[in-house]
Amino acid sequence: MVSQLKKRHVFYLSGFDPRGPAFYRRLYASESARQSAVNGMTLTIGERSKPSKLSSAWTIQASVEGQAVETRYEFLRWDDLIRKYWERNELRVILDYCRVYAMCIANGMFGHVLKTAWPPFLAAVVPLLLILAALGLASAAGWSAGRAVVAAGLSGWLGWVAGLGAFAGVMQLARMAERRMNSLWLVRIYSFTRKQCNAQLDDLEQRLDGFAQQLVAQAQATQDDEILLVGHSTGSIMAVSVLARALQIDPDLASRGPCISLLTLGQCIPILSFLPKAQRFRGELARVAAADSIDWVDVTAPTDGACFALVDPVAATGIVRPPGAQPRPKLLSARYATLFTPETYAAMRRDWYRHHFQYLMAGEKAGDYDFFAITAGNQTLGERFRATASITNFTGLKKVFQ
Repeated sequence: MVSQLKKRHVFYLSGFDPRGPAFYRRLYASESARQSAVNGMTLTIGERSKPSKLSSAWTIQASVEGQAVETRYEFLRWDDLIRKYWERNELRVILDYCRVYAMCIANGMFGHVLKTAWPPFLAAVVPLLLILAALGLASAAGWSAGRAVVAAGLSGWLGWVAGLGAFAGVMQLARMAERRMNSLWLVRIYSFTRKQCNAQLDDLEQRLDGFAQQLVAQAQATQDDEILLVGHSTGSIMAVSVLARALQIDPDLASRGPCISLLTLGQCIPILSFLPKAQRFRGELARVAAADSIDWVDVTAPTDGACFALVDPVAATGIVRPPGAQPRPKLLSARYATLFTPETYAAMRRDWYRHHFQYLMAGEKAGDYDFFAITAGNQTLGERFRATASITNFTGLKKVFQ
């Protein structure tokens, strides 16, 4: 193990986000500058380059307590696929969501999710409740407007016009409210995951294979002290697949050369692993869980309703570890409340979108979780959290009615 690393390579996989590497480089540059005032690190972010057709990268030169650390931050691109499958017709989005909802009820997935943790279950059903509420309110408004026109002694066709106008007006207000909440973003994720589970995304599978080959090539070059694979949100699903396929290509990947680490942030792995048809992914999850030479740290926040907070995705999926194997991943809380003033934290809790992206952003106070110290500092992921125990007894978000 490297006590103080000098050279790192980060492979980063975003969540289901159509924004590409330009956005994420700007986010990293601006947030790392803010975090420098907290952690004392000095970071210089280089310009973007294109090392391959599948990625975009930039260099981070860091000074940590006088020690120089160089990090190559490579953004593994699947944002083009996200845009390809990002349905823009809202009616089709809703219809596809209804299909997903019916499938998850039929195969028992929603019940499994509810027993595991209630926030992601709530995140799954809220869009449906909002849709039904909008239709109900719009219908009531339309009916009331039509009745009022007729009661005023005007013709019936004017009543129909008024009713349709009121219905359309309420639905437009609902659309405006949805854009503030981003609830259809979650709906699109469910739709995409259904296609992934049903093996309908050959282009995604080819992309994941390509990422795995890049990871293996980088590890075999043996020029880094650490190769850190980071997956955020649904990117945590992709990261598991990439690492599993890399291990399939080179079973000795982590036993020689650089330290291989996996960091999953705000993970929602069970939304795929719980689906009955996701046999291949469950096999990949089991392969990564069995790789004892790889440090896997999973960081979530109990107040982040878009993730499975402090839920062991391996155990929850029903994967049995080999006898004597250490539980993996190590489950840690981001402990957002310790990173902000009470006022900032209270405002952040009201914004689920910001809450889910906070893993990639700066805090106001120093704390155990620091994305920029992890990705650009002078310790490997395993060393940084070696003395921190995994949280294995958290039951705050588990459903009690069995």
